[in-house]
Amino acid sequence: MLQNYQKSGYHYFQNFFTEDELQHIEKILTRFHEFWLRKNLQNFRAGAINSHSITSSSLINEEKRLDIFKFISQEKIADIISSIFPDKATFLNTQLFFDPFDTEQNNYWHRDIQYTGMSIEDQQENISRQNVIHFRIPLQHELGIELIPTTHTTWDLEEELETRLSLNGRKPSDDLKRGKAIALNRKDLLVFSANMIHRGLYGNNRFTLDIIFCDGSPYFKDFIDVKNQPSEKELKFLNKNLFST
Repeated sequence: MLQNYQKSGYHYFQNFFTEDELQHIEKILTRFHEFWLRKNLQNFRAGAINSHSITSSSLINEEKRLDIFKFISQEKIADIISSIFPDKATFLNTQLFFDPFDTEQNNYWHRDIQYTGMSIEDQQENISRQNVIHFRIPLQHELGIELIPTTHTTWDLEEELETRLSLNGRKPSDDLKRGKAIALNRKDLLVFSANMIHRGLYGNNRFTLDIIFCDGSPYFKDFIDVKNQPSEKELKFLNKNLFST
């Protein structure tokens, strides 16, 4: 797994979770999503494709919040994290992905790092230094995600950069030659670097949880919201090494 991740920037696990492991977390997320849609209907209709910061949301109670933290820090996830990150990794956030309200809405190629405010030069330099990883957990069969392998440490080809940044008449939804689509099924897990060029594939009523971890770089300090992290009381029931304290 580690060799594959280091080389390609992702690793795909089939049947990683059991049905029992998913059923409880699915109930929590489904209820959260129902409340979120009521509260954010305008944003959803305007194009939103995900919610985030589930563990700091007022839409879940303390008991459900702890259950989410337990799911995040379970041993087999922690084992993958410890193998990928050479030093301490820290839980950053959660995201819940769903299909857009407009079925004709286009998806878009991106690197997460392009939304940090860094210059292009700094982005190019830091993709090989800073490590942010998504654990993507589909709760039903979906079209999945399209990645460009190896771009977690290598920069865009000219056509890829033009597409990602809408340059020279290209659009972020245009197809790219090196793209590799990975369909996902319930119980699967896809681990991938947020630094790599990727896009979500809409359709099939996707309902997918992403758990995001970052390395110990001081740069990420400003992006870690303490409200998303477990309290001292909650940490007694969790793997403390995975959370910011």
